[in-house]
Amino acid sequence: MNIDIHAHYLPRESLRVAKEIGKRYKLEISQDETGRELLHRDGKRLFGPFRDEFHDLDLRWRIMQRAGMDMQVLSVQNSFLFYWMEPEAGLEFARWMNDEFAAAVKREPRRFVAMATVPMQDARKAAGELERAMKKLGLRGVQIGSNIGGRYFDDPGFDPFWEAAQALDALVFVHPTNGVGAERMKDHYLFNLIGNPAETSLAFAKLIFGGVLDRFPRLKFCLAHAGGFLPYTWGRMDRGYRAIKACQGKISRPPGEYVKLFYFDTIAHSPMALEYLVQNFGAERVLLGSDYPFDMGDPEPCKSVGALKIDARDKEKIAGGNAASLLAIGV
Repeated sequence: MNIDIHAHYLPRESLRVAKEIGKRYKLEISQDETGRELLHRDGKRLFGPFRDEFHDLDLRWRIMQRAGMDMQVLSVQNSFLFYWMEPEAGLEFARWMNDEFAAAVKREPRRFVAMATVPMQDARKAAGELERAMKKLGLRGVQIGSNIGGRYFDDPGFDPFWEAAQALDALVFVHPTNGVGAERMKDHYLFNLIGNPAETSLAFAKLIFGGVLDRFPRLKFCLAHAGGFLPYTWGRMDRGYRAIKACQGKISRPPGEYVKLFYFDTIAHSPMALEYLVQNFGAERVLLGSDYPFDMGDPEPCKSVGALKIDARDKEKIAGGNAASLLAIGV
């Protein structure tokens, strides 16, 4: 099967439920000139417009078929991670969202599986919800943002969550959110073009140098957008490890050795970059992704993989074999 690891989904009632749970945060819903809904916080747009592509599973399936896709791994759109909420409110929304994702999968089990969302602002609550989502709802892993209110993954406060994710053998899919330096990237859409890859790179550099993978060596991470800039600058990090004492304190081997432990989606928008990723980290570490339904995604990821100058068996791994293995699809 061709399995899309990176595809966003929002249940139809997402904005209404967010408004109800987020009353104290001044969440409001408005409409654009075409009648599509937008979500605002304190008068500023948080998300929108809410297009049919986000919630309509029948429309989604027709688009998937045209792109040669057999299955999508559904994950929440990152504006709805709501890490700025108080933990109880964040948990309430995450539980509702995970129940809705499970219902969507139950409706179309041959077309969709799903990843959980959890309130990372409280690591213990996040750990408990991840366990519920995977053991009781049958979700296959978890998507989290690249930082939680400016706190990155090397913060020891997240250790209870890493412990749970490792014990559950969960794939942790990380999507950039609230990227550092966005205030300096307002023109030319640079907050996305440059900001998102840079944010992913920063998040995982901190995770590596902070020793998270020494404490939790069996954690499984998948990085969105082909890993950002990280897979292409690991040599510079290795040089820092050899030359700078401040880089050596918490890790037991060069940073590049940890980068080899990660998984990456295929959204590089460059055959050369994607072939580099496969050649340096192995076909077994790369998973097909579209970033559906966003304009900066890859609308035809199967063609992107098919065009690569790599072995046919490696193409099969990337197109679906790796995702099926990691997420126990078909088991």
